[in-house]
Amino acid sequence: MSKLIRIETQDLSRAKSGKPSRPISGNTTYLTLESFTASNDQLSSGVWEATAGSFRSNCAGYVEFCHILEGRCRVVDPDGTSHSFAAGDSFVLPEGFTGHWEVDERVKKVFFIAQTNSSGA
Repeated sequence: MSKLIRIETQDLSRAKSGKPSRPISGNTTYLTLESFTASNDQLSSGVWEATAGSFRSNCAGYVEFCHILEGRCRVVDPDGTSHSFAAGDSFVLPEGFTGHWEVDERVKKVFFIAQTNSSGA
């Protein structure tokens, strides 16, 4: 039996929907389809898709790797430095990152999250 986990990026019909808990502007909604969890939920991976808007990011207690599949966005550091990302780009949000996301239309990413402490995110 294979232990390989496929991350489905096209069919998000089983994804959970939500809204950012720290909105800045717009009416952002998102879908999250978790494909993998391990180590008592300390590790997780899947696909996340968000509509336009700006919202705060707070990576307290975890590190997140992101790979943009579709769309464009900017991630802004607390000091105002803006980082633009588009399809094919990858980046890591380090533990403790507290900037914000700016999504102009829609963005879809594959994520991998590793909890850095037992309190979670």
